[in-house]
Amino acid sequence: MPELVPIDHDRLLETFLRLLRIDSYHGHEDRIVEVLEPMLHAAGLTTTVDAHGNLIATWEARDSDAEPLMLNAHMDTVWPTPGMEPVVTDEGVATDGSSVLGADDKAGVAAIVEGVQAVADAGLPHGPIELVFTVGEDVGHIGSRAFDPESIQSRRGLVFDGDGPVGSVVLEGPAAAGFTAVFRGKAAHAGIEPENGVSAIAMAARAIDRMKLGRITNYTVANIGTINGGQAMNIVPAEVTLVGQARSLRQGLLEKQIEHMREVMEEAANELGGTVDYEETIRIAAFGFNKQNQVVRLADRAIRAAGLEPSHVRTGGGSDAHEFNAKGIWSVILGMGCTGAHTLDEFAPHEALRQAAQVAAQAIVVA
Repeated sequence: MPELVPIDHDRLLETFLRLLRIDSYHGHEDRIVEVLEPMLHAAGLTTTVDAHGNLIATWEARDSDAEPLMLNAHMDTVWPTPGMEPVVTDEGVATDGSSVLGADDKAGVAAIVEGVQAVADAGLPHGPIELVFTVGEDVGHIGSRAFDPESIQSRRGLVFDGDGPVGSVVLEGPAAAGFTAVFRGKAAHAGIEPENGVSAIAMAARAIDRMKLGRITNYTVANIGTINGGQAMNIVPAEVTLVGQARSLRQGLLEKQIEHMREVMEEAANELGGTVDYEETIRIAAFGFNKQNQVVRLADRAIRAAGLEPSHVRTGGGSDAHEFNAKGIWSVILGMGCTGAHTLDEFAPHEALRQAAQVAAQAIVVA
């Protein structure tokens, strides 16, 4: 078993806090790039920013003939982000309640950077390492979806963006389909001639009432995320827009659920004398690995080398790993040990952050 790479815990926390204080909602990730590039250059990496804003850092092999390895995390956070001010306690780092913390995924970014710095400080051998810090993951995998796989050599990757404890390895991720449905009826004065109107809200309500939503099976979930429409309380609403999605670990079950949702929307519109226009807005392919896959075995080795025991799990969430796998860069997601992602209660335990950085460092040297 390789010896533990010495991690500088104070430096790790300083990097993490520095990143957390930056508002990097999608469109502002360049602020993170400005911080990361000098740190990576100092460790001996070369960097470039692609046409989509993704930061790509390359580290040439040192006394090793290992295959190239990609480490990934995303630089953006969800809203609200302005005025992010982390609160440091004995247990970890929390939000002050006015914004998300941004540990999703700045914990992953900080862990990878510290892993690189620790290996560089120790002067340890390693194979070719490529870091890919993406933009817009939380708003639809913007950076990873546009990413050119030929811009790096790696065909295996570790994605530091999981919601489980450090040591968990996500072997399965769901297929997903998102859609926008616009119900169209006919406006009328609701107090004088309501019988001349056709309510788009009534159509949408009937459709939603008939939909299977929430957890459908152990493999499949569905949700209506937003509903917008209408003009005033005294006008029969002529147009309403629904935005929703379904996810499943099984492609066939996803298709069945999406077709069900589309059918009930069309039925509701027809029954009430209106129409509905349906448009699929996003499509994500599922991924799955068995425990003997080389990237899974690499993740397990790195976790054990960090003094932890790996656990294999599946997720219902989307990730840059979906896009990398679709592009032929076989990637698993690693748990980061943070809680409350996408909420004002987001929390990053000190121990989890240290463990994640240790896993990153060990992955570099055991790859």
